[in-house]
Amino acid sequence: FTLTSLSRPVKMDNIFYEFGKWTLTADSEAGLQGLVKILQDNPNIAIELSAHTDMVGNESNNLELSQKRAQSVVDYLIKAGIDKGRLTPKGYGESTPVVPDRDLVAKNRFLRVNVPLTEEFITKLNSEQQEIAKQINRRTEFKVLKTTYNMY
Repeated sequence: FTLTSLSRPVKMDNIFYEFGKWTLTADSEAGLQGLVKILQDNPNIAIELSAHTDMVGNESNNLELSQKRAQSVVDYLIKAGIDKGRLTPKGYGESTPVVPDRDLVAKNRFLRVNVPLTEEFITKLNSEQQEIAKQINRRTEFKVLKTTYNMY
């Protein structure tokens, strides 16, 4: 992970869950350990750990699923020795679709810069593009909430 801007969330690319569940898979270990290292190296930051779903399923179930996924990552970090006071889990369900930037559009030419990956946008794509867009929306991120944790 690269911590480039405190105001933007950092997408965690290698965090995986069992389908329709909040159980972290073994493939998530490297990504989770990367976040543990960032938090160990920066003991004064507190973060929000957020999970997002795609538009498949109903909104309330997606909100609950994403909250449980965020909590799963927080639980992992606590077991790794990170103080729970530094960690805030937040599930957003499908409420916060990705807004593609130039880099994401360069990788996926069917997307448009600054056009959110909403259900309305996605349903106009072909089936292959829809799957890619839904996968982009399914994500786990963290953002820095505080840089002065336990300093005062």
